[in-house]
Amino acid sequence: MKLTTAFVALAALAGIGAEAQAVCSSNAARKEIRSLSPAEWSSTANTLKRMQDYGWFQWFAYVHTANFNVIHNCEIFLPWHRRFLKDFENVGRQFTPTFALPYWDEVRDYANPAASTVLTTAYAGSNGVGSNRCVQNGLQNGWTMTYPSNHCLRRQYNNGNTINPMYSPEYIQSLLSRSKNMAQLRPAIEFSIHGAVHLALGGDMVQNYSPNDFAFWLHHANIDRLWF
Repeated sequence: MKLTTAFVALAALAGIGAEAQAVCSSNAARKEIRSLSPAEWSSTANTLKRMQDYGWFQWFAYVHTANFNVIHNCEIFLPWHRRFLKDFENVGRQFTPTFALPYWDEVRDYANPAASTVLTTAYAGSNGVGSNRCVQNGLQNGWTMTYPSNHCLRRQYNNGNTINPMYSPEYIQSLLSRSKNMAQLRPAIEFSIHGAVHLALGGDMVQNYSPNDFAFWLHHANIDRLWF
């Protein structure tokens, strides 16, 4: 699907969104991905697959790339990505009205992230394989990512087939407790757990077009939760 088609779809959704603002008929809550029931995960996965089919992963990867240099390492990092998540969810709700992004509470897995159930065929898939580092299991197995050009979803863990330990729950809680304002909180989050997860997964996740990877959405939903 070409980006021009996504522009048309976005314009249509803008009209739908304006109508939806008048009445709030449902309230969907984000949950840790491992707490989803089988039916909830099936619904979420089906919605994401439809979004991929209609070109929305391509669209959001493009938007993130186009704005990359002005949304990182600055004060709008957290609010911009919050709106980005909301826009993604609003698109998903055109397919499934109850759609909400799950999040990945990465600090639960800080000691051995690669062993997390989240990074298995049950959810987001694991490390890439072969010379192209293609992810061959999980939600995006077999998907063709079309931005910036056609390719498989790629991952390349930062320690071969394992991932170096990340930040502990105690460390992240300490950052949150010591940050008294946005000027302290934003870099504390952005340059610790935020960057660590991107670097840990590698592949598409270390590119400007990281929203290609569903792990991006799980990760940033968690970052948004920490800010909340």
